[in-house]
Amino acid sequence: MFPYNPVWKPCMTLLATPKPANRLTAADWVEAALQALKSGGIEAVQITTLAKALGVTRGSFYWHFESREALTEALLAEWRARNTGVMVEAIRDVATLDDGILALFSVWVDHTRFDPALDQAIRDWARRDTTLNNTVRAEDDARIASIARFFERQGYTQPEAFIRARVIYLTQLSYYALKVDEHESLSERKTYLDAYFKCFTGRDINPATGAAFLAMIEKDAP
Repeated sequence: MFPYNPVWKPCMTLLATPKPANRLTAADWVEAALQALKSGGIEAVQITTLAKALGVTRGSFYWHFESREALTEALLAEWRARNTGVMVEAIRDVATLDDGILALFSVWVDHTRFDPALDQAIRDWARRDTTLNNTVRAEDDARIASIARFFERQGYTQPEAFIRARVIYLTQLSYYALKVDEHESLSERKTYLDAYFKCFTGRDINPATGAAFLAMIEKDAP
């Protein structure tokens, strides 16, 4: 969605269109499980239901997974890769404060990269599963730590780097949880860029960088 800077939008490999039954892969089952989880919760992730959706028999499932538990483990691994991995990678090697914050913004608003519906579905599941709840907390800690390290590289000292990382991350989680994105237009959101940047960093964004970023948003808007 934001091709302005390679740091903002790295190349993504998306799953292909559905394959014939005899060519299904483990990735196809994981993708079907992800969609079921997002639409119906963990109770919807059932082998028979997924097989029907994919147009195959239950036996096909066991070519790729030993059990439903193995599938849910693969589902969680995919969630980590998509939602934690993409965030960490976005800011790993950025050189400037402006590029780093905009990299985070671009990840969070491009749902082909960070999937908020999947994140919320995992959190709903974790409310009823103590082990998974601990996993989710660990992932949150890893995301915040990554952002805090980025702030440290930009010259912020502790505990300020950690608190700013918390503020920007928890604000974004609340944005999704409260479904603000469903009633705030892109044009309205764009007007807040400078204020958000100043709030999150305590500094002003470079006007040229901000303008270029907004231009890319406008260009890619539907």
